[in-house]
This record gives sequence, C-alpha cells and structure tokens, in this order.
Amino acid sequence: MPSNEEKIEATKSLLIFGNLTIAFWVALGTISFWLTNTTLAWLFLAFSAFSILIVLRRQMCSSCYYCKSCTKGFAKLSQLFIGKSHIPGISKGSEIGMAVFIYTILSVLPGSLLVSSILQEFSPVKLLLMIGLLSISIYNVVARVRSW
Repeated sequence: MPSNEEKIEATKSLLIFGNLTIAFWVALGTISFWLTNTTLAWLFLAFSAFSILIVLRRQMCSSCYYCKSCTKGFAKLSQLFIGKSHIPGISKGSEIGMAVFIYTILSVLPGSLLVSSILQEFSPVKLLLMIGLLSISIYNVVARVRSW
C-alpha cells in the first residue's frame, strides 16, 4: 500500500500545465502535417488524440489507489509529459516505453516531415514550427532527465 507521500497530488497547476503542454505539442505536430497534406494532418490529430487521451491515459490509470483524488488519469498523464521521476503504479520500464512512444509520435514524425518539407521548399513558418517542436521536445527530455 502506498504511503500518503507516494500518492499523486493532482494540483490545478499540474493538470493545467501538463495538459496544455500536451495540447500545444499535438497542435504543433498537426500544423506540421497540415502544411504538407491536410488528410495526413487529420489522421495525425486523430491518432495522437486517441493514443494519448484514451490508450495511454487508461493504461496509466487502472484505479484511484495511487491518487489522492481521482482525475481519471490526467494527473499521471501530465506527470509523464512534464518529466516526473516516478509515477506511482507504473513501472520504470513502462514509463520509458510510454515516453519513447510519445516522443516518436509527437516529435520525430512531425519533425522528420518538416525537415523534408524545408529541404524541398524553405518557409519561415516551417522553420518556426521546427523550432517549436525542438523546444518542447528538449524541455520535456531535460525535465525527465533532471528528475531521474
């Protein structure tokens, strides 16, 4: 049984900042795809929303046992995105696997598409999107590494 200190405290700031980070990251990826192909953008948005908001959130939240108050997995999802060192109820291997999945979907796919697109035709908007993707990715990696 986890002690009271191990239980997740779902503060409003954690929930808001973490979920806004997720939304911003998904929006950057979607816009990256939109500049190339609108159908791919809609597919990316649907896939990333489904995989993050439904699959990952439900995989991390099997019960309210590890939380002080139930947030239906949004607190753990926020902690995964902003680099919490340990999420109660989730093994270290699962955390790493989920983080790799998230970074691949939200950074590598849109980033590689943007690089390819920039090499074909340069645009300041594409460059700004690439800088935004790199910034949020680096922030999340640094936060995760710093918390280990």
